[in-house]
Amino acid sequence: MPMTPQENDRLTRVENGAPMGQMLRQWHWLPAVPSLSLDAGGAPIRVRLLGENYVVFRSGDGRVACFDEQCPHRKASLAVARNEDNALTCLFHGWKFSVAGEMIEAPNHTGDQVSFCQKVKFNSYKIREAGGIIWVWLGEGETPPAFPELPFTSLPEDQRAVACQEIPTNWVQGVEASMDTSHVGVLHSSSTELTSGKSQRMHMTRVRAPRLEFEEMTYGFRYAALRPLGEDEQYVRVNNFVMPWYGIICPPEEGGPGTVFFSVPVDDTHHRAWFVHFNTSRPLGVTPFTIGSDLMDFPPLPPGDETNNWGQDRGVMARGHFSGFPQHFGTEDFAIFLGQGPIVDRTTEQLCSADGAVLRVRNLLLRAAEDHQSGKPAFSAEELKYADIRSVGGIIPEEQDWRVLVDSE
Repeated sequence: MPMTPQENDRLTRVENGAPMGQMLRQWHWLPAVPSLSLDAGGAPIRVRLLGENYVVFRSGDGRVACFDEQCPHRKASLAVARNEDNALTCLFHGWKFSVAGEMIEAPNHTGDQVSFCQKVKFNSYKIREAGGIIWVWLGEGETPPAFPELPFTSLPEDQRAVACQEIPTNWVQGVEASMDTSHVGVLHSSSTELTSGKSQRMHMTRVRAPRLEFEEMTYGFRYAALRPLGEDEQYVRVNNFVMPWYGIICPPEEGGPGTVFFSVPVDDTHHRAWFVHFNTSRPLGVTPFTIGSDLMDFPPLPPGDETNNWGQDRGVMARGHFSGFPQHFGTEDFAIFLGQGPIVDRTTEQLCSADGAVLRVRNLLLRAAEDHQSGKPAFSAEELKYADIRSVGGIIPEEQDWRVLVDSE
């Protein structure tokens, strides 16, 4: 049954006290910027999350902090502040805020400086640096939620690569795509052929209607996409959805790199798409993600807009490329999101058997927003069991249960 307009709003909206935004703010750590984008003593980076603006910076001694973007004095942007003495100094009047989150100077104020600085309301947010990402908790109180110990967060730097791109569409469109296994064999068919060679992922382009089986997990769910290959064999991909937006996708072959996709809401009509390529057993080597020059502007956006079909290249399509967006598989997804509109209208969808994971994502998010609004506490780290996450693929006998792949890891 299609969603009602009210359900669609509840699912997608994060600004101005929306229940979904309140839940995400309180219950989850939010990825802010790639670690490598911050230089010690360098320029602060302006970050927009859940419809509000912040700055993130690395002080001269290597520590990281996140503040509200606007100085509490006269609302000048701290994105242009001086980063020195392990603090940000506002250019307007010299008010100074230490990396530890304390206001330490107000040079234009007469009287007791220490007492005045202590009285100024100034927001500094809890930070965690892990997995090549600076994470921030924007919730209220002193106790942050459980940190998402995902498969890449404790890996050495040479075993993971991080990139992200801002897309002018709602975040849920990106989250849904990460759990939509059947689109890979269609939209990304050329990308799969170019990047996978003879890997098992090629089976996705040959069998485009997988049968889906699900298992609920405390962190979200895992599901198997089963594709019959003939001769009593099946290709199985077991992927995981980890609340509230992580799609953990299995490697194309044993021992190969996996990927985590996540789409974090900038505001109601923009999101930042994150890509983490990782290998738990060995260094990544050279990949498109390890050689990218701008970690906050990769993969590339489509090269056009709606007036020219987002820059789709019909010439390369005539020469055999399926989508006409040869830049990157991420660019293919971005073009679809843009064509859906800033916030997709789910009230007139006509879904099919391949959409079971998408429906589960929606239901989990809506239930979490309702639980938070009703006062239910977030899951603890012990309850979430992130260590149980296994995303794997393989070819097994048709009669064999897919869980044998997970249990053998």
